[in-house]
Amino acid sequence: MYQYQKTNRYFAQTAEGLEELFAEEAEKLGAEDIEKAFKGVFFTCGAETLYKINYFTRIATRIVAPLISFDCHSTRYLYNTVSKIDFSDFMNLDDTFAVFANVAGSIINHSQYAALCVKDAIVDQFRKKYGERPDVNPKTPDIWFHILINNNKAVLSLETSGGSLHRRGYRKNAVEAPMMENVAAAVIDLSGWDGEKPLVDPMCGSGTVLAEALIKHCNIPAGYLRKNFGFMYMPDFDSSVWENIKKSAEEDIKPLNKNLISGYDIDAAAVKFARQNLAALPNGQKVKIQNSDFRDLELQN
Repeated sequence: MYQYQKTNRYFAQTAEGLEELFAEEAEKLGAEDIEKAFKGVFFTCGAETLYKINYFTRIATRIVAPLISFDCHSTRYLYNTVSKIDFSDFMNLDDTFAVFANVAGSIINHSQYAALCVKDAIVDQFRKKYGERPDVNPKTPDIWFHILINNNKAVLSLETSGGSLHRRGYRKNAVEAPMMENVAAAVIDLSGWDGEKPLVDPMCGSGTVLAEALIKHCNIPAGYLRKNFGFMYMPDFDSSVWENIKKSAEEDIKPLNKNLISGYDIDAAAVKFARQNLAALPNGQKVKIQNSDFRDLELQN
């Protein structure tokens, strides 16, 4: 039995300063025993709530499920301890994987080397067992594993999100230096916008703020377009619960009132990109986007 199965305890990584916003979001989605930390939040929940948080969170970057915790003072011990996990519980030879690492205040002081040790333990186990090994895909793997070593205490986790949650999937095209999606969501929350008054982005770029406003107001799951979540590879994944969550969420999506969300940009290419990006979301084509200089706008209170 893995650590998360014993405790139902998970960790959500967030951008610095967004811990409180996620804590509020997680509580609404059913999480309990919420504890804020630096750049993240610990919380307790069952499988259904874990799936919901991954699907709906607009703020978190990723959610990790701890598999094992141990004292770690050498790379050999790291390799040997990780090797004791049966990774066929999470993946098969056809699945791709990647390992990301964070280290601080420890004898193992190189994050890439720590990740390499974990990677080697996984591929060596499969090679000994099957004579073959799964491939590593450092950008878009099926499964992410995370190793954290802090003050010589190691935690190996499965990333339940399937890659950074800020990648919603609607941004097919973008202008230079677009705002990250979860940061845009946080800006909207901190602005206090509740859909009672129109939201106008006078320099909308490729439409990230508009899309996040749409997701918030219409109750669209932030992961609506995401096809792969890491929790699908957990040994206790319940597909029927997941299908019910998606079905219920689809039914709860609200319509968008005319002219409630609108954007403008002087760059015609940006306007084109914004329209294309918004079109990927439910009600996205109802968002008003026009090619115009913000200095020419006449806005009403």
